Order: sequence, then C-alpha cells, then structure tokens
Amino acid sequence: MLTTKGAHGKTGGGVLKTKDIDAVEGKSVSLPCPITEPLDNVYMVLWFRDNAGIPLYSFDVRDKESREQPRHWSAPEVFGSRAKFHFDSQPATLEIKDIKRHDQGIYRCRVDFRTSQTQSFRFNLSVIILPEQPIILDRWGRQLNGTQLGPKQEGDDIVITCRRPQPQVRWLVNGLLVDNQNEHNSGDVIENRLLWPSVQRNDLNSVFTCQALNTQLDKPKEKSFILDMHLKPLVVKILEPPSSMIADRRYEVSCESSGSRPNAIITWYKGKRQLRRTKDDISKNSTRSELSFVPTTDDDGKSITCRAENPNVNGLYLETMWKLNVVCKYYKLFLSLKYEGNGSGK
Repeated sequence: MLTTKGAHGKTGGGVLKTKDIDAVEGKSVSLPCPITEPLDNVYMVLWFRDNAGIPLYSFDVRDKESREQPRHWSAPEVFGSRAKFHFDSQPATLEIKDIKRHDQGIYRCRVDFRTSQTQSFRFNLSVIILPEQPIILDRWGRQLNGTQLGPKQEGDDIVITCRRPQPQVRWLVNGLLVDNQNEHNSGDVIENRLLWPSVQRNDLNSVFTCQALNTQLDKPKEKSFILDMHLKPLVVKILEPPSSMIADRRYEVSCESSGSRPNAIITWYKGKRQLRRTKDDISKNSTRSELSFVPTTDDDGKSITCRAENPNVNGLYLETMWKLNVVCKYYKLFLSLKYEGNGSGK
C-alpha cells in the first residue's frame, strides 16, 4: 500500500531526499529502510519523527548477544506495540499497524554500521481518511433508504443524487461507470446527479451504485439500489374457445396473460357486463382465469372479452374478444333428423 515519488537516502554528506508514502487510516503501512550490509556489520537502526533527536524506535544489534537476538524498542507514546521492524524482509521495513490520523508526518530511518558510513532515509507519511457512506437523494431531495429504487413504470425518468463531503463520487449501473462528473453543492459537499431517462422493461433489476472514493489504496464506500418496476401485460389470449356452443349447457373457458409485474388481474365481460363466475390461478410469470358460464340462444353473435391489466400501471390494459356461436339445444337433433330424412327419401 505505497505510492512513491522521487529518490531518497543519504550516505555521509549527501543530500537527503524524501519519499512520499500514503497510508489509510485504520490500515497498516510499511516504511522501507534499505540496508545494503549484512546484519553482522549493522550496529543500530533508529527511527525518528520530523526533526526530533530522540528515536521513536530502535533495532539494536550492537553486541554478540543482540546480534543473535536483536533488541526492539518502540516508544509507547508514539507507536508502542503497533510498530515492528522487519530486518529480514527485502527491503527491511518498519511496519505500523492501525494507522492513526496523528501518525501523519516526516519519518527518518538511520542505519549505523560498524565499519561503513551511516545511511539515512526520509519519508513523508500522509494518512488518508476514507470517506463515509454516501447519501442518496431522490429528485425532491429526500433521502433514500433501503436497497430498492422504485417501483417505476416504463418511460419514467430516474433522477437520483449522490452526496458526500469532499471525495469524488461517481455512479455505476450494473458495474459500469456511467457518470463521474462532480458538482459542488455548498462548502465541502460534493454531489453527482444522475439522470437515467425513460427506463424500459429490460432495465428491471438494474443495480444503481454510488461510490465515494479518495484513494486507490482501499475499496470505495458505496451504496446500491436495485430498480423495481411495474410492468404492463404483454400477452392475453383465450385458450381454445369452442367454435360453437349449445344453449343452456355449462362451459369452462380459460384466458391467460403474461408479462405483467406484478401479475395481471384478469376480468371477463359480456358486452359491458362483468362476468364474475371465475377461478384464477397465478404463477410466477402468468395469470390464468377460468370462466364458467351457461350461454343462451340470446347470446348468439355477442362477444365475450378477456381483459388483463396491471392496476399499478396507469390506464394500460390488454384485451381479446371471442364471438359466440350459440345454437339451440335441439338444433343438433334437428340436423340429425333432417339428414336421416333426406337419406331415406321421406
């Protein structure tokens, strides 16, 4: 988790340059201290903050005993147990855990050798404060809670605003970046207003995500919403209606509709009069309604309508009509007798 700029290090009277290192509050960071000599030639490694003359950390291998078991000391008022020097890593590093805001500053590593010149390295440690969770507002400035956006209807526009102090805020739809243009509201507040015009049926369950970010060292803070929609029915049909019916007999006829969200409500009409002797069966993606009725000879030539509608979608419905062909219950007997009579010559 390092970002670096420039050269650093000094041997003897050379110029000591600074390496910039970024750390995230609450995370760990490693400050490198490249040691070019073997441990037997190292005397001490000391870490200082800013221009302080008193070290905040020491790695002591001055005698034979300490070379076999190096002595570590960390100033309790600075890092205490949060810091540990790793000599065996390449390069050697001072690991600092659970970074605090007040850890930000200039740090210097000094390596004293037994037979070589002292080496020093300097670092500018910047502590990045991660953004808080973004706040999402609707078009009227009301905060959105939960994880559902909508329900919307086909053709509706989505207008939502992501707000957070200072860092960049951006919008993603289904994981793809669609808007990273920030606007200043007031003070240090940053906003990103997303306009997603005329949502369509295939936008259902799309995921709208606002991310607040100010570093590449950690994941953005984000808030996501899943688009819910009310959809009109796409299909309505009467299933295998009889081509003709005998008067005063009971018939069951089914009508099916699909494509509505939530499921469509099916109603039956004869002319303008609603027929209420029905039985509905609702499945995941369709509604089936069975009409039970007894036609009369007066119904011949009239039409029965099956209508499917989603009451949540304004004024939109589908319907299909079936023209009745009703014959007298004695009609078939009459035809049969007429046929037999013609066949016998009577």
